[in-house]
Amino acid sequence: MPHITIDQSVSLYYHLKGQGMPIVFIHPFVMAHNVFKHQEPLAEQYQLIFYDIAGHGHSTRGDQPLTISLLAEHLKKLLDEIGIEKVVLCGYSHGGLIAQEFALNYPERTIALIMSGGFSEINNFTPKFFIKSVMYMAKFRQLPMAAKLQAKLNRKLVGDEQAIYHLARKSNAKAAYEFCRTGLDYVSTYSLHRLKMPILLIYGTLEKPMHHYQIPFLEAAPQTQVAYIDKGTHQLPPRSFLEFNAVINQYLQPIAEHYRQEENGLKSRQPL
Repeated sequence: MPHITIDQSVSLYYHLKGQGMPIVFIHPFVMAHNVFKHQEPLAEQYQLIFYDIAGHGHSTRGDQPLTISLLAEHLKKLLDEIGIEKVVLCGYSHGGLIAQEFALNYPERTIALIMSGGFSEINNFTPKFFIKSVMYMAKFRQLPMAAKLQAKLNRKLVGDEQAIYHLARKSNAKAAYEFCRTGLDYVSTYSLHRLKMPILLIYGTLEKPMHHYQIPFLEAAPQTQVAYIDKGTHQLPPRSFLEFNAVINQYLQPIAEHYRQEENGLKSRQPL
């Protein structure tokens, strides 16, 4: 399995698929890269980067407490090591916080920012209750229960639940707790005006408690676009994958064309 050594204590699992404009997928807590299994057909048009964040899936936790800032730095080092300069960031739920932090810290390396069920801060009951429930399970040695819950919520096709659970149960309890905790504390609302790259927020019509999270983005970053997937829940990448993939592909087509022209221009200016 391919791994990148981030420092003496952190080794991140990753794998690449396809060619073209790079898209990195960032998963939520108590899950791993394979929650994006159904996004793999996008490799026909893009280069896809899947990885497990520290303390999840096949990646080690490390010896530092996990914060959103640290996890964004891990992602930068991963991209540095595999030689990818600019990426589209696609974060799912809590993974969207890492995507935002990366985009805020490295706007020159961010082609576009896509978030499924995204938010700049958590300020209502439903997501807080779920996150605190997972924290409780992690703290009191019930993480397999949290992994089973995540697997059930994110299943669509036969075999999905078992595959997601297989990697989710490998999550380090302390890492899962810290990722949940730092997400609850994270606030980027007052920094969103600094995001100048294209932004796409995707929500399911059935996840109404999350819909108001688009407002700060629309107010601070007017280039933000919002897409709704009919009858979609919060678990769009695995459960509404056909519609989700179509929305992403349609949104990225003009951006990918500009990326190709830019890359071709750079190549033509290189000395022979």
